[in-house]
Amino acid sequence: MKKISIIAIVLFMGQSSWAQIRDYQTTRLLSTSGAGVASVLSTEAAILNPSSAAFFEENTASAQFFTPSLSKESDARTSEFPKSAQHQGYFITDNNGPVKGGLSYITQKENNLKRERMGMHAASMMGKKMAMGINYQYIQDTLAPGVSPRRDFSHVVNAGFTYILSEDLILGLVARDLTRTLNNEEKAIVGLQYSLTEKINLIADYSFLYTKAYNKRFSWAVGTQLTLFKDFFVRGGLFEDQMQYFKGYSWGASWVGPRMGVEFAQRFSEQTDKGFYVYNGEKIIDTSFSFIIRF
Repeated sequence: MKKISIIAIVLFMGQSSWAQIRDYQTTRLLSTSGAGVASVLSTEAAILNPSSAAFFEENTASAQFFTPSLSKESDARTSEFPKSAQHQGYFITDNNGPVKGGLSYITQKENNLKRERMGMHAASMMGKKMAMGINYQYIQDTLAPGVSPRRDFSHVVNAGFTYILSEDLILGLVARDLTRTLNNEEKAIVGLQYSLTEKINLIADYSFLYTKAYNKRFSWAVGTQLTLFKDFFVRGGLFEDQMQYFKGYSWGASWVGPRMGVEFAQRFSEQTDKGFYVYNGEKIIDTSFSFIIRF
């Protein structure tokens, strides 16, 4: 019986995303295919570049709901990926005082893997144009809940920098998983945001694994944001991720008022030749909606 349980776990690992769960992205990040390391973002400071929190004065609270589905399900599929998958994120920031920061709680359930993540981040200005931030995350991964549960616990530390080179150009840098506790998460991400015009921003990120064993694997994402009517935004993006073997595109829109805002985004992903996350021919449609309060 013990041998059967071990075999079952191995099979689940072969078909699931154990140690390969996709990065959690907010609605805002999803709309630009993940690009945004150099963007000055409040909620996203909790999961991407913590240093961007240093540029904010107001506080925010946000609830994010993210649901993946398959546009074309393979005949070989036996698991219920589109039916059971669900991601949620809850964020609150306190940007009063010289040190800004916040708390986050994120749950992901996908492909026989459940991930719970509790995090905190802090940031401060390092002069007039540069900010530095740090993020700590406590992560619990559970494989195949209700079948043959296996749990792993991780303590992850990320660091980030933001530098405003000019009114039109912002540079960003993030070093993820400095504690090197998660597989394929030891990433260095560099990015820029360029204001082409007053209403059009161009965003680009490039990331690579800084461990020597995987230094030939990288990912990139590019996005654009168009401002309409001062408080309405339309976005789009393209990406290729050689670390998790996906490529695709995304779009989104948001309205941000004086005290609240809503956002919507979709990402369309297909697996590259080396991928094993979903079956060949399947495409993932990620749909995200968020509600934000500013106070």
